[in-house]
Amino acid sequence: MKEQFVFGAIINKSGSIYRGIFRISLISALLFFYPADTGLSAGAQKADPNDPKNKELGIELIKLAIEARGGSAYLGYRTLLATGQYTPFDKGFSQLPQPFIDLIAYPDKERVEFGKGKKKNIKIQVNSGKTGWLYDGDAQTLKDQTDKQIQDYLEGLEFDIDRILRGGWQQPGTEVRFHGREELRPGERADVVLIQINPERKLFLWLDRNTHLPLTLIYEKAGDGGLVKHEVRFFQFVGYDGVKFPNIVDFYRNGIQESRINYQTVKLGVLANEEQFIKPPGPKAVK
Repeated sequence: MKEQFVFGAIINKSGSIYRGIFRISLISALLFFYPADTGLSAGAQKADPNDPKNKELGIELIKLAIEARGGSAYLGYRTLLATGQYTPFDKGFSQLPQPFIDLIAYPDKERVEFGKGKKKNIKIQVNSGKTGWLYDGDAQTLKDQTDKQIQDYLEGLEFDIDRILRGGWQQPGTEVRFHGREELRPGERADVVLIQINPERKLFLWLDRNTHLPLTLIYEKAGDGGLVKHEVRFFQFVGYDGVKFPNIVDFYRNGIQESRINYQTVKLGVLANEEQFIKPPGPKAVK
């Protein structure tokens, strides 16, 4: 069964939802190149991986990206409430959009609601630490997430650009270095930073050389009988409460678009009650 990546979740063809991957990345509207597993095309300017200066430059570029997103305001917020529209794609073609509300309370809580109006039209998924639950208003069901769903969510956090920039790149064992420059269009290139989480897991972060904002985040994950390339692209960064977020986020899988998120509002420092993340005793108690 094919699955669609959603803002903080995965939706499959049956409409069921479960925790998955919440990604944010950005890209120029003219950039639709899907790079090789090196993160660079054959014509790119690749940096010497053995030159210690490239490690220093990689760290400097990460710091510039943090400053471009909002500096201390970007690093300091603890809760976030976002609203918008999620649009799934089927074989590269857009389908009907659906509204969402996403509440994040760092370091490890998230609640996503899909749909609007009557309770029967709402689907909810919640993760808190190593636990999670799902509510389907149409089916009137409330159940725990499976171990695999929870593990997929926790693994997905490693590829969350905000978690990476807000501290993940400094975690023990993580290596950062300047990887080279990729051409966006004639005469214009992006800086590419390699973030090596562990020997088996790496990400390539493309940054605008003028604004230092992210252009795209590329990584691979096991799936479909082999490695699957994921690319997350951003458009139109806008300031909310002193922090820049993209208005549009596009998700690609092996070069084919799977979904799009259109942000409508982002609020930082919102009140997040513990009750919003605790599993209710039954479907009728869901609020």
